[in-house]
Amino acid sequence: MRARRSKEDWQELIQRQSDSGLSAQQFCRDNDVCPKYFSIRKKQLGLRQSAFVPVLQSRRADLHIPTSALTPASLALQCGRCCLRFETTPDSAWLAQLVRTLA
Repeated sequence: MRARRSKEDWQELIQRQSDSGLSAQQFCRDNDVCPKYFSIRKKQLGLRQSAFVPVLQSRRADLHIPTSALTPASLALQCGRCCLRFETTPDSAWLAQLVRTLA
């Protein structure tokens, strides 16, 4: 039977995982720690990592747009055979919402 870990033990374990560069899942596997309990303790201790969420690319977009097709103030978004062109740069908040909606 495994000895119970103190609050300080958990803080040290969570810090080691953070410093290791490993995912929590891999760190737990390598250190014989239950991943679910590790996550619960991390949340209870308020040691969640930053709000940064890595973005996973689900579709590969063709990012090659010939510069000859663009004017200095124009914008083109291309994915496969579909291309959306703007002659002037749209409002950044609107563009961000468009990208979120299309994702």
